[in-house]
Amino acid sequence: MHSPQLDVADKRISSPIYRIQHNSNEQIPDHQFLFFARDGIAQESLKHEFFSFGARMRRQIENSPFYWKGLGTLRYSSDEMLFEPDDIRLEALQPMTAERVLRKNVQHNVLVGDQEMTSQQLTKGLPTVEYKSSWFMIAGWILLGLAVIAIILYLYSKNFQTSSTGLNRW
Repeated sequence: MHSPQLDVADKRISSPIYRIQHNSNEQIPDHQFLFFARDGIAQESLKHEFFSFGARMRRQIENSPFYWKGLGTLRYSSDEMLFEPDDIRLEALQPMTAERVLRKNVQHNVLVGDQEMTSQQLTKGLPTVEYKSSWFMIAGWILLGLAVIAIILYLYSKNFQTSSTGLNRW
């Protein structure tokens, strides 16, 4: 099975795709024989029936390809059997559109440690951090503002001359 795929650009979710795999190994596991075994049929006779069916099918496929509807095509090419599988798409699982839905004030259960809480209980229980400005910061900003105002007033009283700053020309 190929898992469903999300196509974000087209906003679609594709359905899963089932694909048959061909095993070219001529050995059949014992658990498959046990699956097909019925009461009263010996496992050896069942193996003989399977191998004779496989030989008859191989002779038929050597002459012309065999298409098995829903599974794929068996063909014989250059001394080996090839299997071209069909994608098995289920009619009930068609691709569908996928729109993102955001809901406000939705309540859902959240596991916190070994306790189950609702999301609203969890947000109410979280500590809220309040940022308080300390009086040192406020006093610093006030002093900076007063210093800038004092410099502007001093330069204004000296008619904004460069010599009023105390710097000498060369």
